[in-house]
Amino acid sequence: MASLPVSPDPAATVMVLRPADPGFEVLVVRRPDRGDFGGLVVFPGGKVDEVDASNLARRVVASSHDDRHYRSAALRELAEETGLLATRDGLVPSPRLHGESLYRAIESDGSVIDGGALVLVSRWVTPVVSARRFDTRFYLLGAREVPQVDLDEDELVGYAWVTPSAALGRYNDGEWPMILPTVSHLRWLERRASIDDAAYAAMGADGRTLIEPRIMQDGSLLPIHMPES
Repeated sequence: MASLPVSPDPAATVMVLRPADPGFEVLVVRRPDRGDFGGLVVFPGGKVDEVDASNLARRVVASSHDDRHYRSAALRELAEETGLLATRDGLVPSPRLHGESLYRAIESDGSVIDGGALVLVSRWVTPVVSARRFDTRFYLLGAREVPQVDLDEDELVGYAWVTPSAALGRYNDGEWPMILPTVSHLRWLERRASIDDAAYAAMGADGRTLIEPRIMQDGSLLPIHMPES
């Protein structure tokens, strides 16, 4: 008897963009050699936790969107992993706290996390035959000024601000190992001329349309290309 598919865990990730000459750079981070994404170069992000859907998160994260708990998770993970907190005043240094403690510190300080600053780009789900699955929403966050990244060294071993073309070059050279969703979003970003162009191109993403890569007979994933618009 065939086993039932594993239910995907909700997750969120954020592509932070900063101006460069020309165009823009995106923040990528590298995971340590352990866990689900060991050794990979990815965008900051992680699983949606219960606290992200709590009343505490609702008080701290300003958002009128239906996916507000995903947005809360994306920006919480960004703060925890990189020390960058997205507020209504832009990106500022984050308290070195996690989960509920982070939310409570932000509330105590009177700050507000700007969940509305995120632009939804796509929603990906791990193939149904996988042993561990994720239902991940990818967001865009444009920032004009960015403070120094302060990595959580328990979760990450490195970071880089890089153009999408340069990141893909390091992937193609075998220097930066990546998974298909990361590569596909970098290819999509590579076609954008500016931060504003990227945000405009993402307009219309509804969070309901799923991208689920197919596994080929040899075990590889069918390449997925993001829409041209």
